Amino acid sequence: MKRFFMLLFAMVMIPYVTTLAWTGRIRTDVGESIPTEEFLVGMVTAEIPAEYGIETMKAQAVLARTYVYRIVDPGIGGENMDDPGTDSGAGAAGWGKRSRTLDRDLMEEELDIDCLSVREMEKKWGNEHFEEYYEKVRRAVRETEGLVAEYDGELIEPFYCLASAGKTRELAAYPYLSSVESPGDLETEGFLYVRTFTESEFADRIGRIGGPQPAADGIAEKIQIIERDSAGYVKRAQIGNMDYTGDEVRDSLGLSSSCFYFSSADGKIRVSSKGIGSGYGFSQAGADAMEREQGSAFQELLKYYFRGIEIVKIAE
Repeated sequence: MKRFFMLLFAMVMIPYVTTLAWTGRIRTDVGESIPTEEFLVGMVTAEIPAEYGIETMKAQAVLARTYVYRIVDPGIGGENMDDPGTDSGAGAAGWGKRSRTLDRDLMEEELDIDCLSVREMEKKWGNEHFEEYYEKVRRAVRETEGLVAEYDGELIEPFYCLASAGKTRELAAYPYLSSVESPGDLETEGFLYVRTFTESEFADRIGRIGGPQPAADGIAEKIQIIERDSAGYVKRAQIGNMDYTGDEVRDSLGLSSSCFYFSSADGKIRVSSKGIGSGYGFSQAGADAMEREQGSAFQELLKYYFRGIEIVKIAE
């Protein structure tokens, strides 16, 4: 009988023990071990303008937290979560059974993201705004504590950009990434970015992508967009005799997005790009406009940009 109760006790306790395999702390690049929720303050600060609305910032905090927990265990989701509207703890068992064994702090370098220190925040915002913005970011993290985004029982890949080209992009591998209108993006500073190159400069930059160096002479007449996606982003472009992805051209020319257009005059090539960032997922500028104009809460913002997701709480 004693053995039976010991076994029963173990069966009940194991999920919680394994849930705690990860310390829940992150060791920064300077060797400091801090709680994840505290680390998220620096992470969110690096990812989104502090001038944006509090609900938009809360949405970014949920995405940042989702990213961290995907690194710990991409399988966390579904049965591993609590309903954020209850405190039943029902999801803890599932998370414990599926958690990756990580009996140490998560290293900042494993996250491969930017995270600002308090000193860097002070430098970024200046004395005039530091206290206001710091408390604002802390509030966004605090008021979404433990919340993450999932789709069909798995944490989502939390794509985001500063501003789409007016419409976000879909991606077949991620069913929650649907293309939605995002008109607020057009108001963003830097939405339209224009660069001008001589044919020689253009050929040199494209040549850095790899493959044969394109001939500079007459290259302006040898540029063709082969394919765009439904949001207007370039998927394939032909320059000279070579095919390139839109992202390759974007990076080589130093553009703000892959939604770009070519024109030429007086022997020079003019490249105009719209939007800032990848164009996938959560548009920060678009969400901020929705918050200002419609009073949208962070849950509404996230569910607008990610189709069919749920906002759930990680079990304690």
